[in-house]
Amino acid sequence: MAGKDFGGIINVRLSTGTTFSLRGTLNINPSRLSTEAVTNQDGSVDRTGTVQPARVELNFADRGIDYNALMQSARFNITFIEDFTGVTHYFTSAFMVGDPQSNRQTGEVTGISIAAEKYSRSDG
Repeated sequence: MAGKDFGGIINVRLSTGTTFSLRGTLNINPSRLSTEAVTNQDGSVDRTGTVQPARVELNFADRGIDYNALMQSARFNITFIEDFTGVTHYFTSAFMVGDPQSNRQTGEVTGISIAAEKYSRSDG
């Protein structure tokens, strides 16, 4: 189904056994290279590339996770499985970055991203 289908249930599991119930946002930055245009004084344009980690921005339900432990944890692998589409995303040697914020009105945690050394995808 991958290619034209999106959404549905997405299961998240860390190699440590920790799971998250996603809430709303799952943005994946799979490229490990960011490019930018640079204009020279003669009007010609060059391109520069900056190496970066593969990243994931996610929001999830606050289910009592120890955020200090999570942010300081050793590197882990994380898998996102899209049940509806059959797509699986693998992030290897990852860690949490950011500043966790828990909205006590909605129970949603924001402000956390994941940075990883490797990313791969399986289309089922």
